[in-house]
This record gives sequence, C-alpha cells and structure tokens, in this order.
Amino acid sequence: MILLDWFLMAMVILVILVNIRSFLVLAELKQKRAQMIEDINAIHGSMEEFVMSVEKENDELYQRFVDHVQMKDSKIVERIRLLEEKLNNEMAGSSPMKLQQEQQDDEAHVYVAASEVHEQENDKMLKLYKQGFSEKQIAKVLQMDLGEVELVLNMFKKKQSYQK
Repeated sequence: MILLDWFLMAMVILVILVNIRSFLVLAELKQKRAQMIEDINAIHGSMEEFVMSVEKENDELYQRFVDHVQMKDSKIVERIRLLEEKLNNEMAGSSPMKLQQEQQDDEAHVYVAASEVHEQENDKMLKLYKQGFSEKQIAKVLQMDLGEVELVLNMFKKKQSYQK
C-alpha cells in the first residue's frame, strides 16, 4: 500500500508539474500573440501611410501631366492660329490666277513623281522578263497585279515587234 501511495503522489506531482508547464507555455503564447497583433497593427499603419503617400504623389504627377498637356495644347492652338494667319495673308496677297498656277504646278510635280515610279516598276518588270521569269513570277516578286504585269509586258512585246 505504501508503494501505491508513493506512486499516486508521484503522479499528482507529475500532473502538477505538467499543469505548471502548460500555464507557462500558455503565458508565452499569449505574449507572442500580443506581439504579433502589435506587429500586424504596425504593418497596417505603415501600409496606410505608404498608400496615402503614393496617392498624394500620384495626384501631384497627374496634375503636372494635366498642366503639361494643357501647355502643349495651347502651343498647338497658337501655332495653328499663326499658320492660318500666314495662309490668309498669302491668299490675300495672291491673285486667283497665281493660286491656280501654283495648284497646277503642284499637280504637275505629283504627276512627274508618279510617272517616275511607274517607269522604275516597268524597268524592273522588263529586267525580270528578260532574265526568263514568267508573268506570274514577276507579279509575285514585285507584289503587283498579274493583269498589270501582263499589260506592260504585252506593250513591250508589241513595241519590239514594231521596231523589227
């Protein structure tokens, strides 16, 4: 019986020690939890400050952008106004005949430039034809319509037949 009493007392002491240890662990966990809550609140506070500073900086940048765009717009409007004044002054100083002549000169320059482009394309077509390329191949290489290539080559062939 004495052995059993000692055993029971040892068990009671062991249970008391486990309970004391449990209370200590729980106290440490409560402290850690409180520290974590403080850290979380500090993080939330710093995040709110950061977001507010970013929003403030964003608003400042947006306002600077708007000011810049308005300045550019006003410069463009002023430039357009000056060009319109210059055009009106030139038109007022020019006679209708002179304006018509300038317009015809511009059209002539456009026509000459277009004919030069066509001559270059025709030269390329004839060069490829003389090298033995078919009409379809020439159209594909020069990225032109087959009908246009056929027309130019037929004209070239007729011109050669008249020269013989």
